[in-house]
Amino acid sequence: MRRSLVSAVFGSTLLAVGVAAWAITAPVSDWKIAGPFGGTARSLALDPRSPGILLAGAMNSLVFRSEDSGANWELLDFPKRNLSEVTSLLVDPQDPSHYLAGMISADGGGLFASSDKGKSWAGVGDIQEFGVRALAAAASQPARFVAGTARGVMLSDDSGKTWKRISDLQNLEMQGITAVAIDTANPDIIYAGTSHLPWRTLDGGKSWESIHTGLVDDSDVFSIYVDPANPSAVFASACSGIYRTENRGDQWSKLMGLTLSQRRTHVIRKDPAGPSTIYAGTTMGLFKSPNFGGTWKMLTNTQVNSMVFDPAHPGSMYLAMEYEGMGESNDGGEAVKMINHGFVDRAIASVTTAGDRLVALEPQLGESSGIFVSGDRGENWSQLKDVHGLNEVHLTTIAGTSSEDRILLAASPRQLYKSIDGGLIWKALPVRLVIPPPPEIEKKNVPLKTGKKQVVRKTAGRRPVEKIRNVTLNQISGLYSIKSGTKAVFFAATDLGLLQSIDAGERWTQSDIPGAAAVTALFVAPDADGRLIARGSFGLFISKDFGDHWAPLSFPLPASDVNEVAIPRSSGSALLVATRLGLYSSPDGGIKWYANLGGIPASTVSSVLYGGSDTTAYAIEYGRLYETSDAGNTWTVVPSALPTTRIRQLWMPDRASQRLYGITNDLGVLFRN
Repeated sequence: MRRSLVSAVFGSTLLAVGVAAWAITAPVSDWKIAGPFGGTARSLALDPRSPGILLAGAMNSLVFRSEDSGANWELLDFPKRNLSEVTSLLVDPQDPSHYLAGMISADGGGLFASSDKGKSWAGVGDIQEFGVRALAAAASQPARFVAGTARGVMLSDDSGKTWKRISDLQNLEMQGITAVAIDTANPDIIYAGTSHLPWRTLDGGKSWESIHTGLVDDSDVFSIYVDPANPSAVFASACSGIYRTENRGDQWSKLMGLTLSQRRTHVIRKDPAGPSTIYAGTTMGLFKSPNFGGTWKMLTNTQVNSMVFDPAHPGSMYLAMEYEGMGESNDGGEAVKMINHGFVDRAIASVTTAGDRLVALEPQLGESSGIFVSGDRGENWSQLKDVHGLNEVHLTTIAGTSSEDRILLAASPRQLYKSIDGGLIWKALPVRLVIPPPPEIEKKNVPLKTGKKQVVRKTAGRRPVEKIRNVTLNQISGLYSIKSGTKAVFFAATDLGLLQSIDAGERWTQSDIPGAAAVTALFVAPDADGRLIARGSFGLFISKDFGDHWAPLSFPLPASDVNEVAIPRSSGSALLVATRLGLYSSPDGGIKWYANLGGIPASTVSSVLYGGSDTTAYAIEYGRLYETSDAGNTWTVVPSALPTTRIRQLWMPDRASQRLYGITNDLGVLFRN
């Protein structure tokens, strides 16, 4: 199953923007990629001249490079496209500084080239604005490259400098090419897979023929592989299974042995050290056959999207895996270890504290959610394994407290969950809403006549009865926790308004916010002194007593334009609001507002918060980090090795923290000191 490309929304809706290249070894005063490492890897390439140099492609326009056989990865400065996937990578066999990368994206995609080992990239003029899914180089003619694109098969005979289409543009069957391969002995024999069936040319693209005899009709072809030792033997993997031909595609036969659920094979490869050993990377994991598919052995249970072999070390292979990142095996796949240090492609929805730990939430990790913990302030992260109660549940927000490491509340868009063991076991939490009792009826004196005397009898007033009813939520936008005295108070921003709990979610009360049917976010003062601002359907509202009482907060823009609110520590500092039209400030608590003062452009500011001293604040404007030391009167861009970042939200766990965190849709959790 592919990971959804839709960004998670929680608390406030924020914009994801581009990132520049930088290594994990960035200066400590700069942003640092710390994980959680791993995530979805889609493509792989190996430098044939220096097998220790690897390229890895991922979702979200991410490309990484390793110079030490995957022990460490650095992020490359790759062009950014919306909703994108780096599908294919190629290292020029004649020039180790020359890389090619194919991409698909919401706006088409294209082919990109680098001539300096990935430091800079440029779009290839002949293949722009349409997707590229596959790349191949001819073993017998190294300057010949082939690209499988959304508009057919493209060929270059000058190592990718110029390209021409060699498939018939009028042939609709060959518009969406999903796989390409070149005969290892004859570079004019080229194979192309489509979402229907495979094709072949014997004359360098002058003519093409469908080669489907023996294949199940309407087979999506994911991979084609030509046996270097015997070019007449070709393998093709498709949604209907794995096929082999001994006559360059004239007749195919299906390899048996894999069950139906395992037949969606993304990549098929032959072991260069084994004359009859083949590997299949499937949706169910990695499989190995020692006898050309006669029998199979399952090696891993994680989806494999791509694989390459180390020509210098027989039995050594690298895997690009769904959700798990990069894998390496030195024994023919029998044991696979993860090699993700520096490689990350994770959309983090929410981060919270739980005791002395940080907890990060990834909404979609396979059929569940990913929960990661750090005991060293985000320097290193580990995933909680064997989590129970979240099968087919995709959480979008999580909250804990600094005084308790066991209790966590989390929510999917419509359901609350609770863990009392630090996140290992979860149970769905019903929303039990406390209904306030009616006003108490006063006691009255009732006169009674008994004979000649009048007796006064006191009647007992009726004691108010607290009622509780279960309610159904249609939208949970965020969870928050605040320490009020000795108690931890949890808040939930929902379609029913702002809910409040003082018993870790067992019972909830509804905040009385005038005119706010739904609440989509809550913003808290840095010192948790009782000041709160809620973003409702029709505006902003402020409370100064932990949510017991609320009043409208005048603001010149609709609530839908507000991304985040930063409440100052002292009354002498300005209230700051990040919006899609820029940064607004109010020096008098919301009576008067001023737009875009002090150097921040009038464009989308996705996040703002106070941190450090009483007058120090930070803001993100289209990826640029700004800092103010005078409560927002003047702003300056913070120098960085990254001209732009992908930060969606800034976060600090408390006032004492000297570390600023950046929550992203792809690079996990960044931090800077």
